[in-house]
Amino acid sequence: MQSDPYITLAVFPFEDLSSSKELGIFCRSFSEDLMTELSRFRQLRVVKVPPHMVSPDSPKLSEALQNGYYVQGTFRSDKERVRIHVQLYDSDKRRLVWGQRLEDRLTALTDIQDKLLKSVVAVLQQQIHQDLLSKIKQRPKVAFNAYEHWLYGTEELKKASVEADLKAREHFEKALQIQPDYALACTGMSLSYFNEWTCQLWERWDVSKTGAYEWAQKAIELDEQNHIVAMVLGRIFLYEGSYHTAEYYFRRSLMLNANDPDTLFPIALYLVYLDLGKEALEWFERGLALNPYYNGNLFRLGGFIYFELGDYEKAASYIEYHQIGKAKIADTDAYCAATFYYLQQYDKMQTYWHAFLDIYRNLINKGKDFDEQEAIDWLLKLNPHRRKSNLEGFLRFISQGSFQEYPVQKTVREKETVRDNFFVKETAAWKFCYDGATVQASDMKGFYDLQKMLACPRQLFHCAELMGSALDSSGEKLMDEKARRQYQQKILELQSDIEEAEHRSDFAHLEKLQEEYDLLIDHVSRLLNLKGKSRETGGAVEKARAAVTWRIRNAIARIERHHPLLGAHLSNAVKTGTLCSYKPDRPVQWITS
Repeated sequence: MQSDPYITLAVFPFEDLSSSKELGIFCRSFSEDLMTELSRFRQLRVVKVPPHMVSPDSPKLSEALQNGYYVQGTFRSDKERVRIHVQLYDSDKRRLVWGQRLEDRLTALTDIQDKLLKSVVAVLQQQIHQDLLSKIKQRPKVAFNAYEHWLYGTEELKKASVEADLKAREHFEKALQIQPDYALACTGMSLSYFNEWTCQLWERWDVSKTGAYEWAQKAIELDEQNHIVAMVLGRIFLYEGSYHTAEYYFRRSLMLNANDPDTLFPIALYLVYLDLGKEALEWFERGLALNPYYNGNLFRLGGFIYFELGDYEKAASYIEYHQIGKAKIADTDAYCAATFYYLQQYDKMQTYWHAFLDIYRNLINKGKDFDEQEAIDWLLKLNPHRRKSNLEGFLRFISQGSFQEYPVQKTVREKETVRDNFFVKETAAWKFCYDGATVQASDMKGFYDLQKMLACPRQLFHCAELMGSALDSSGEKLMDEKARRQYQQKILELQSDIEEAEHRSDFAHLEKLQEEYDLLIDHVSRLLNLKGKSRETGGAVEKARAAVTWRIRNAIARIERHHPLLGAHLSNAVKTGTLCSYKPDRPVQWITS
């Protein structure tokens, strides 16, 4: 990855001077929310500071903040009012750059955050040539009581237990009763089910998977610009085996915010499953630079990445951070055992393998005896690799040859002769035929969108058109045909340039192209609005774009599970957003009716 010029910034936990400890949750969340919002700006590199640290004197932090800034403040609240003092310091000279006092009603806390965010950015923008303020997007307004329940819900999620997840779900449900369009509450609901699905209630695999999937769908329809929602969707599709769709949402999350270590770490882990180990390592190292005090399971992140890259010595160096038999992620000891297998340290291998079997017996099999192959099967189910894993050689050894090969996604063998490609709706189901392989699938809304685009390759479809909404009820055209062709040609050129930059991993040029593309799309969207006026955040076009993107990507994921080759083709060729199109890299003839 190429690094762009940036300003390094740390936000220390605000000191809580409140008389009532019951209100402490608002102080704890205030600096975290501020860090998350600041991390959305690509010109800023926001270093995460642990909750207990209140001073910048740590050598590790001083090194991370060279030529940077840090924010400190105090937080005082009672039942009705909140007063916040905040200071921005130059980290090298320890010089006060800016300070401000903010006071308002406690229920207006999100408004205070917005004011503070704009103030900090306004000061920092003087240090660089680009205007950061122009990047600030107005956050959706959130009812205070809904926000409060979301805070309590997220605190419960961090406890990582079945009981805590159920309590978290109660808070998220209350938040949604207060504000039904609260996207983060829907994300929280999805995360609570995802924890059950992959970490806790394995006997409820299908029920928990459905809950995680459906709530993530609601979240993305409400707010497609949220990088956390995109990350959650990516891992849901990953565990479904829809690898191309998973990669789409991981890359979208990184495009929306590549500076939040809370999403960088999991995405790095999931990229390994997608057989993108080298890229995963780069994002992992970037996460550590942004959060040098990270105290999570380093072996399950860094050690796992190096293990799959084949650097077993480096992987083993992370095991010292892991206490045997105390893994929060149940398969960690199995990977430790596999690492020592490749290092030919068989005593340690056996110790960690038996620790994994004990965890499996106690947590997954509820204390009952089991056949070792059952534990191996569970291990494979929990780790959804796109292709082969280095775990395979170890499992063959430890099972004394009874384990044969890692179950990976099967690809459809290409045919020597080209046959007709079908994408048609029959009486009871859809029929897809691509490169000689035919499958059927039950009805989905996204299939109709794909059918329209396949019938007209490279044509641009506005999201409102795919939703079935009229762009202008009076029938008056808002741009003439010549202008429409010119816009279309420019958009296609930018899409091609973006694809080329992605292929070369030229992230600096990619950012500039993406910005130009977004500005052009926004401009065209305004012209195609129902009344020809500028759109507002969360307006009809925004919602149509999110809904259409979701249902098209969901449809492609369904196709990918039944026909991997066609799923991969559509994932690469279909562009979604305000304007959607089917743009194959080679001519493909389709029969759609």
